[in-house]
Amino acid sequence: MMGDGVAKDQTSGRKPRGGNVDLVYSALRDDILELRRAPGEVLDEAEIASTFGLSRSPVREAIVRLTAEGLAQALKNRGAVVSRLDIEALPAYFDAQTLLFRMTARLAAQNGGPVAAARLKKIQDRHEAIVAARDANGVIQNNRLFHLEIALIGGNRWYHDWLASILDQGQRVMRLYVRLHAENVPMDQLSYHHALIEAVVNRDIDAADQAALADAQIVRDEISRQVSTGSGVGLPD
Repeated sequence: MMGDGVAKDQTSGRKPRGGNVDLVYSALRDDILELRRAPGEVLDEAEIASTFGLSRSPVREAIVRLTAEGLAQALKNRGAVVSRLDIEALPAYFDAQTLLFRMTARLAAQNGGPVAAARLKKIQDRHEAIVAARDANGVIQNNRLFHLEIALIGGNRWYHDWLASILDQGQRVMRLYVRLHAENVPMDQLSYHHALIEAVVNRDIDAADQAALADAQIVRDEISRQVSTGSGVGLPD
C-alpha cells in the first residue's frame, strides 16, 4: 500500500506543497529586501495567492517564515505587513550585532583550531565567488552562514540563536550596504573575514575580538554615514 501511495505522488504531476511555500517565500523575501514591498505594506494573502495561482495556505506559511525572520510583522486579526525599518533603532541594532560578533569570535578562537578554521575557509571561498558574481542576496545569505559558523565553533547555542535573530532582522540593512557598492562589494572589505579565520587557526582570542569588531564596524560606518547625509540609498521615509 505504501508503494502505491508513493507512485501516485510521483505521477500526479503536482508540485510538493513545500515547493510552493519556498517559491512564495523567496519571491516575497526578494521583494522586501529590494524594497519593492515597502515597510508597512500589507501582505494581502488573497492578492499574493492570486498572483501565484495558489491557494492561500502556502502563502500563509511563507508569511509565517518571513515573520520569523523579522521581515514581516503579524497584526492581530489583520494579517501581516512588511516590517518597518526603524532608522532611529539602527544604533542599538549595530550595538547588539557588534557585541555578538565579538563574543562569538572570542569563543571560536578559544575553542577552534585548524579543523574548525577549514570549515570557515570553505564558506569564505564561496563567499568571495558570490561577491565576484555580484549576487546581492547570495552575499547576504553567505555572510550570515560565515558568522553563524563562527558561533557554532564557539559552542554557545544561546549566542548562536541570538546572532541568527540579529542577522535575520538586519537583512535589509545588509541589502542597503550591498546597494551602496552597486552590487560590487570591494574584496578588501572581506579582509577581516580572513583575519577571523587566522585567529581561529591560531586560537588567538584578542585577534579574533579585534577582527570581529572591525568587521562589524564596516557596515555600521557606511550605513550611518548615508543616513546622516541623506545620500539616497533607498532608505524608507
